[in-house]
Amino acid sequence: MFYPGEKDALLKSLEACFTHTLGPGSVPERPSHKMAENAFAVVPHAGYVYSGPVAAWVYHHLAIMGKPDVVVLLGPNHTGYGMPVSIYPDSEWRTPLGSVEVDEAIARQLVRYGETFVTDVHAHLYEHSLEVQLPFLQYIYGNDFTFVPITLMDQRLKTMRALAESLQNVMISNSSKRFLVLASSDMNHYDSHEVTLAKDEEVLKAITSKDVEELYHAVAKHGITVCGYGAIAAVMMIASGEPHVLKHATSADTGGGYARAVGYAGIVWR
Repeated sequence: MFYPGEKDALLKSLEACFTHTLGPGSVPERPSHKMAENAFAVVPHAGYVYSGPVAAWVYHHLAIMGKPDVVVLLGPNHTGYGMPVSIYPDSEWRTPLGSVEVDEAIARQLVRYGETFVTDVHAHLYEHSLEVQLPFLQYIYGNDFTFVPITLMDQRLKTMRALAESLQNVMISNSSKRFLVLASSDMNHYDSHEVTLAKDEEVLKAITSKDVEELYHAVAKHGITVCGYGAIAAVMMIASGEPHVLKHATSADTGGGYARAVGYAGIVWR
């Protein structure tokens, strides 16, 4: 529902995101070198025609950084299925661009480190927030990486602190591997274009100032419907470097209506 189901059409759709007037303007080269350090980012997850050009900014930047060994995908649970924090346990996920293996060993380590996290398939069955990132990842890396999908129905600050601690421990205990941790989230939903931009700015100010508590405060105070605020918070707690907003736009900028817009931001730490 969010991207074409046929390989050639999907590739054209991805390339159109990179070359879009709101995108980075060029198609990235596939990296041949390994990332020098772990990487962290926030990327939107709507249909490619709406959020794809903003997402492309992040993936273009990541391609320049090199290839990770493991990608950890954190995203909100929109469906209500499954457990509060659900880590997909094993096997592989397929898209029209091929199959990517779930990193069973890393998934099990995360469960061991965090008492409230479980391996669970049901939370992922109809959830789009993580799946839509895979074709972008396959476009820049091929299928030569493993990944760990984690859906978040419980995005409370204390839960995200525990998740961040577990992720930090896993990265330390696997220090020879390079991790890419992606928070999949759209910004404010269904206010006007102007109101959405203003609400998004409150979230972006908290992120760029590296203030996790202010992120939660801003979301509550201003009624900001950023769906993956917990995923963003978890990344903020473990990311090294400084956060940079590569692109901020709304669905109105990419062809939707101005009365009910959704905000999108592409953010990386460097």
